[in-house]
Amino acid sequence: MSSLACPLCQKETTVRLGQKVYHGLRIATVLCQSCGLVYHDPLVQDADRQKLGLSHRQLHTNENIDRRQERRVQRRVRQQIDFLAELIRSDWRTLEIGSGLGFLSHWLVQKGCQAVGVEPDRQQAHYARQHFGLEVVNCRFEETDFSGKFDFFAASHVIEHFPDPLSFLEKIRSLAAPRALFFLDTPNIMAPKVGPTRLFSLAHNYYFSPQTLQACLARTGWQVEKTRVFRRDSFYVLARADQPRGATPSRAHAQEVGRAIRRHRLFYYLHLLFLLRKIPLWQRLWMYHYRDYRGPLPGVGDLSLAL
Repeated sequence: MSSLACPLCQKETTVRLGQKVYHGLRIATVLCQSCGLVYHDPLVQDADRQKLGLSHRQLHTNENIDRRQERRVQRRVRQQIDFLAELIRSDWRTLEIGSGLGFLSHWLVQKGCQAVGVEPDRQQAHYARQHFGLEVVNCRFEETDFSGKFDFFAASHVIEHFPDPLSFLEKIRSLAAPRALFFLDTPNIMAPKVGPTRLFSLAHNYYFSPQTLQACLARTGWQVEKTRVFRRDSFYVLARADQPRGATPSRAHAQEVGRAIRRHRLFYYLHLLFLLRKIPLWQRLWMYHYRDYRGPLPGVGDLSLAL
């Protein structure tokens, strides 16, 4: 484990949001009061997790690969397809990082794409190969060494796991063809689905708002074209390869993030969210009701080209 300044704004103006102990491993979570990024400090490294004997699948879902898990993943992928359907071209070479069971990459193949997946969990990589005949590299993304460029990238519930999200985004940018598109799906710290006791976990190192993720993308050469924010749970971002730009959310946004976390601690119980979030009809009509935003979101300053 290693301590660090805020990776986004490089400031050391953090306030602690919580602390938990996992089998002797102490995890502290902080909010950067300058930009609003939420992260573990010290960070949890893969070596720390390996000492606990936890696989990537156990860290992320802790569920067996069975029909129930398949249906859950299929529901999530259907939502993603609704967001992506009009964008995909049949001649694209695509790369999905954290491809899991392979449902999204399988859809890309059906659309005519040459799809490649990266999945660190051996069981899920085997499932994707066996059921869909996908090309899946079974390792961590940091260990890959691809040749050639890709036209489209997807990373669903992935970026929050990395110890350095900016390096992750920079590596993807280095693999991008001109005008390549990048789809991300990540939990929204402004409107969590899980309860306060599960909000900060061993599996995740970072907790993004749409604004803090947009700033990370801008700094690493990605221009946000569209954002879909669900009322609860997560948000989607579609970005296009561009030039790196300076971008930092405001201190006012950091205060907004802090208020959202405090409000959730009351909202979750007073509004019976712990019961309602399990009801499919309520999920469709309320929790996954969304709003789309075109272009960069407000609340992020200094989007000028880096010199």
